[in-house]
Amino acid sequence: MTDRFEAHLRDAEPEFRELLGRIPLLATPPLPGDWLRWEMLERHEVLSRAPIRAGTTILEVGSGPHAIATVPLAYAAGPSARVVAVERSRWDHFRTVVGRSGLGDRIGPVRGDARRLPLSDNSVNLAVCLHGIRSLHGEEGTVRVIREMFRVAPYVFLAESLPLARNGAQRAHLAMYDLREEVFSAAGGGRDDLHYAPLDRLVALVKRAGGVVERSEVLEVDLPHFLAYFPRARVETVPAGAHREDLLRRWDEADVLRRRDGEDHPPVGVVTASRAQ
Repeated sequence: MTDRFEAHLRDAEPEFRELLGRIPLLATPPLPGDWLRWEMLERHEVLSRAPIRAGTTILEVGSGPHAIATVPLAYAAGPSARVVAVERSRWDHFRTVVGRSGLGDRIGPVRGDARRLPLSDNSVNLAVCLHGIRSLHGEEGTVRVIREMFRVAPYVFLAESLPLARNGAQRAHLAMYDLREEVFSAAGGGRDDLHYAPLDRLVALVKRAGGVVERSEVLEVDLPHFLAYFPRARVETVPAGAHREDLLRRWDEADVLRRRDGEDHPPVGVVTASRAQ
């Protein structure tokens, strides 16, 4: 682990330090081998703002292929908790990561569409979605998912990166990330990784979904972020005439910034809300 990583772990409890040490290193160049540990550390810091009670049942929407938030969530909820991790299709490394974490007995993976959660009404105590709003296919789809979260839980906790940059490393991250939606759509892969939404829009989405916002705030996590990067070859698949040359130029400029300044997490917006009565 790097000195910067160790600096962020100094205030973390020894048990979480030990947990991160069990998370496998992943060789996915140009990402550093410990990128998954960094991302889990960010989720751990964000979850310190969530209304998690020990021993409860928690729904996670969008667990993803690496259980990035699932493992910190299961840790935060304690040994008698149950985390229901819902994901539609991406399970690549999920079971390996969960198994290595030692928390598999707290986690139940469920394949399903968050627009129609395979859970009964009021079946969990809290529903969370961490850094997943950008993958919910637009405003209407997001509202529909949040309504489903309120159907199964009285409380919802959302966290998402914000389109804010306060230093060069955050600007480098946004320069690369802001290409993803446009490139993936133009290349024929469908829309994904939608642009980050400002905090007031997250709040508005929660209200539209029938939530009463209890708390909203901006967190400065001061951690690296490695998940904006995608290879230049993906841009090269964009058909000629679909702004291909402009996208290639912008990718090159963003990659120069990434190599020079690194990538840091933008500020993170968090929203805690209760179901409207």
